[in-house]
Amino acid sequence: MSENVVNIDLSGEMNAATEKKGFHKYVNDMELLMQHIRSGGGQALLMGFLASRRPWTQFVATENFKVPASLPRLSRRIYRNVEYFQANYFMVFLGLFLYCLITSPFLLIAMVASFFGYRKLTAGPNTWKIGSYELTKTQQYAVAAAGSMAVCWFAGVGAVVFWVLGATVTIVALHAGLFDAESLPPLEEEQFPMIEQV
Repeated sequence: MSENVVNIDLSGEMNAATEKKGFHKYVNDMELLMQHIRSGGGQALLMGFLASRRPWTQFVATENFKVPASLPRLSRRIYRNVEYFQANYFMVFLGLFLYCLITSPFLLIAMVASFFGYRKLTAGPNTWKIGSYELTKTQQYAVAAAGSMAVCWFAGVGAVVFWVLGATVTIVALHAGLFDAESLPPLEEEQFPMIEQV
C-alpha cells in the first residue's frame, strides 16, 4: 500500500499585524467604513431603513394625538412611537438639516468644499509635501480634518448643529409623547402586546 506524503515548507518569517491605536485606529476604521459605503453597502442600508418609513398621513393623523393618562403610559408611548416612526423622525431630521443648508449659503459651500477635499484625499495615493517633508496618510487626514473644521467653524456649523438637534429632539419628543401608540398596529416582531398596569 503506498502512502501519499505531502511535504509542505513552513519556513519563513511571520509578521504579526500590530493593533492600531488612537488616531491611527480611527483613520483605519474610517477607511474601512468608506470602502463599505463605496461598495454599495451603505446605500443598501440607508434604503432599507428608509423603506420602513410609515405613511405621512398616519404620522400626522390629528385624531391620534391625545395627552397620556399617566407617566408610565407616557414612557411606553414614547418608546413605542420612536420604535415605530424612527424612519419618519430621521426624515424630519434630514429636512431640518437641509433647511439649514439652504438658508445658509456659506455653510453649504463649506460642506461641499469639505466633501470634495475628502474625496480628493481618498481618491488615490496622494503625496503632500511641505518643503522637503512628505506627509503620511494619517498626517494628511489630520490636516484635512483641521482645515475642514476651521472652514465649518467660520461658517457657523456649531449653531446649526445645535439648532437642528434641538429642533429635532423637540419635534420627536412632542410627537412621540402625544401620539397615541395604542392606535398603531402591532409590530411584526412584537411578542407581547402593550400591557397597561392599573
